[in-house]
Amino acid sequence: MLNKLFLFFLFTSFNVFTCAELDNLNIYSKDTRTISLKYIQSYEGINKSSVEGQVYFEKPNLFKIETIKPSKTELIVNNQDVYRTDYDLNETIKYKLANIESQIPALLLLKSKLKVCSFLNNSESSEFISDLNIISDNGSLKIISYKDQFGADTQIDFINIKLNDELDRKIFDYNKETILVILN
Repeated sequence: MLNKLFLFFLFTSFNVFTCAELDNLNIYSKDTRTISLKYIQSYEGINKSSVEGQVYFEKPNLFKIETIKPSKTELIVNNQDVYRTDYDLNETIKYKLANIESQIPALLLLKSKLKVCSFLNNSESSEFISDLNIISDNGSLKIISYKDQFGADTQIDFINIKLNDELDRKIFDYNKETILVILN
């Protein structure tokens, strides 16, 4: 697999980012108001199914990450509230954003270039993630790869990124048909 990854990097136009190079990512443009994308998260060296889903973000505080495979879940940030829905359990847990924002890496990736830069600079001392790489093509985010706390290589591929499309605000409402549990 390492040989294939090396060949991919050799023959594909990409950049491995440093903090200054984050300025070139179109998701951080001051003109970007909304972001929607599909993702596939895969693992190497462990017997774990790939995770597939979609992400929606309307700056500054509307965010949704929907996992479609292997099970259906949603994480919604609606201003200062966070809703985690597990459809298998028929349950939604509500949190205050301030209490768990640091536990939502996808939100931080899209929301704050400064926090991503800080994480890149400090990833060597992280107990959870190492060897973090952010790869783009012509200013568009393509891949994030890293080694997790168990040593497994993880790769997230971003597909069909759309910027500034009109998003229906209803997608940022949690599923009220589930049991709501409120945690603060």
